[in-house]
Amino acid sequence: MKNFIAVFVIAIMASCGSSSQQGGMSGDTAEAMDMLESVFEGPYSKWAIKSKLDTVLTMYKMELKNENYLKVGNRLVAMRKDGDGSFVEMDIINDMINTNSGAQGVSFDEQLDKSAKALERNLANKE
Repeated sequence: MKNFIAVFVIAIMASCGSSSQQGGMSGDTAEAMDMLESVFEGPYSKWAIKSKLDTVLTMYKMELKNENYLKVGNRLVAMRKDGDGSFVEMDIINDMINTNSGAQGVSFDEQLDKSAKALERNLANKE
């Protein structure tokens, strides 16, 4: 019985992934998500950030690659800072997902700007 438990524990540990992967994220992607997690405002994990970014990038027909994650992340952080705290990065992403204008031919950059402006207007109307 002890041998069975030892083999079982070893099998579980072996299936937990290698050093180059973290739960399905390649090392480079995990590193990019760690960076975004550290700069995005709010209590969002790298898993939540990646999930939302994957959704929005796919909707706007962009490749799911590190270059795009970092490019979009940088734009979102800059927009949050320009918005003077009226919204956080994930608010913009969620608005873009809800709008889903990629199917109508709206570009990612165009919708990103529209979503940020809509969030700013909503906040101004609440004040």
